[in-house]
Amino acid sequence: MELRPAARSVRQHRKERGQLIVKAALASVLAWLAATYLVGHSQPYFAPLAALLGVYPTVARSLRESVAYAAGFVVAALLAVPVALLIGPGPVGIAVVIVLALLVGELPWFGEQSAQIPFTALFTLLMGGHDVLPYVEPRLVDVAVGLVTGLAVNSLLFPPLHLRGADYAVQELRHDLAAVLEDMATATDDFESWDNRWQQQENRLLRSVRYARSACDQGSDSLRGNPRTKRRWEPWGTPQMMSVLERGVAYTRSIADALRKVDGASVDPSFLREYAHQLCLLAETVRDLPRAQEQELEPMVKAQHTQRSLEEPHYRETSTHPPGLWDPQKELLRLSQLMLDDLNTPLH
Repeated sequence: MELRPAARSVRQHRKERGQLIVKAALASVLAWLAATYLVGHSQPYFAPLAALLGVYPTVARSLRESVAYAAGFVVAALLAVPVALLIGPGPVGIAVVIVLALLVGELPWFGEQSAQIPFTALFTLLMGGHDVLPYVEPRLVDVAVGLVTGLAVNSLLFPPLHLRGADYAVQELRHDLAAVLEDMATATDDFESWDNRWQQQENRLLRSVRYARSACDQGSDSLRGNPRTKRRWEPWGTPQMMSVLERGVAYTRSIADALRKVDGASVDPSFLREYAHQLCLLAETVRDLPRAQEQELEPMVKAQHTQRSLEEPHYRETSTHPPGLWDPQKELLRLSQLMLDDLNTPLH
């Protein structure tokens, strides 16, 4: 079971990366031209550098990083200016500004842009020297021009919506989870062989979950502040599907643990055969999502009927043993019922 993006997802990723590269180049050029000809600066090198920070895979992240970079630049300048005026750009001044900048960069407010604070502070000290104020003022304008240009280009020129990649990732997770459930059904016939495969399957399944979750988070982030979001008529249901599948993976792992206890217990073989069938029905239901919820497809109906059939003998029992501790058979039924209820909950 290979957990890699679908071919169309790879193509989409390449397309989005290509668009991002084009926008980054365009934003840098436009920022340089704006700072040079509109503002009148002769060497506005901070403008294209700042423009790059306005071009991230999502509009929301571009805004966050731009604000963090602007704040870091201002703080770095505020650190460098008094050091340049009072001490000067010598060894002592360099040491003082680096220590201060590194300490300030430890604050969590600046995120990934904290690393540029020492660089900017040192650059300002060395390039500005004793005339640091005339050096800093136009650089602040260059940064503002660059950030505005980058954000404008990223928002207006095919603003990214990373929804398809998340859709494909969640679709693959559905198929991966269904395949694991189907393979788990073989445990009732050949437990040792399944047990040897399970650890590897579990690791791959968890990698698939992490990949799909990351894609969903990026997709959700790309909707924030994106002009294209207003043109979407239907809500994006993939994050809700992702949550259902994450819980399904958790139930599946718990079922695997319960099966290990069943292997050493005295359990009716007919129950195990019927439960294996139930796992296959759950796998079909997972593979048919979300249609299985909307249309009550045959696997879902059969899974509900099989679950009731498996649970019926236990309704007549008076035992109060905690599930999973004394009776792994009841624990298996509890977990499959929870998973079935979750799969049957309509997405909103």
